[in-house]
Amino acid sequence: MTQPLFAASDVLSLAMDIGKSMIRCGAEINRVEETVVRICRAYGMQRTDVFSIVSVIVATTRDPDGKEVTLSRRIYSYATNFRQLEQLNALSRRLCASPAEPASVREELDGINRDPLKLHPTVCIGNILGAAAFTVFFGGSWKDALAAAPIAVILWLVTSLVRAHGMGKLFVTALSSATAGFLAIAFVKLGLADSAGMIMIGDIMVIIPGLTLIHSVREMLCGDLMSGLLRLLESLILALAIACGFAIPILILGGG
Repeated sequence: MTQPLFAASDVLSLAMDIGKSMIRCGAEINRVEETVVRICRAYGMQRTDVFSIVSVIVATTRDPDGKEVTLSRRIYSYATNFRQLEQLNALSRRLCASPAEPASVREELDGINRDPLKLHPTVCIGNILGAAAFTVFFGGSWKDALAAAPIAVILWLVTSLVRAHGMGKLFVTALSSATAGFLAIAFVKLGLADSAGMIMIGDIMVIIPGLTLIHSVREMLCGDLMSGLLRLLESLILALAIACGFAIPILILGGG
């Protein structure tokens, strides 16, 4: 029988911290649970049971001596960060192939978690192209597209700034939507665009929770009904927050 390389509590704690970081980056629940199980198995644990949803992970592992350890991790917020998620996946695969001392691995994990989602040029370009293209796609003019592009960048900046101060996703979404709505109407009233509605549609496509909705459907199809339903409910609530955010400037200033 394979003997554990390290204490079960240290192994499970490390695996749970990696799983928590993965959820905070937008990973799928079944992938997180599988990662925790595989890491514990690689370190010599006899059995590991994991339950996870988007807000909490609970796991129990048992070493070959029969000692069981149970730990939990609470997740308060998460966002999509594929660059960080790729680093975490690479780390977990390396641990499964060659288990390392948990203390040294934790230093690397802390370094990955300290790597924030910065304003890369590709993010700006993606927001600009997405908002402008969808504005034209839904019938807006080239002036509307040119107005939607900078608003999309401002929208992303506002979202990043407010989230950095620990604000909830619901409040952030509503505030960002209202900001975009006011700017869209302002562009039209200044004669720089033709239709505030078309500009809003283009900018809505940048913040709409489409990825969360896709995750919810996939998780329900994979059997993770609770997590899938929670993500689905979150998508619907965020969509309502977007609608309310854009409705505020329309009610105050009128449509353009």
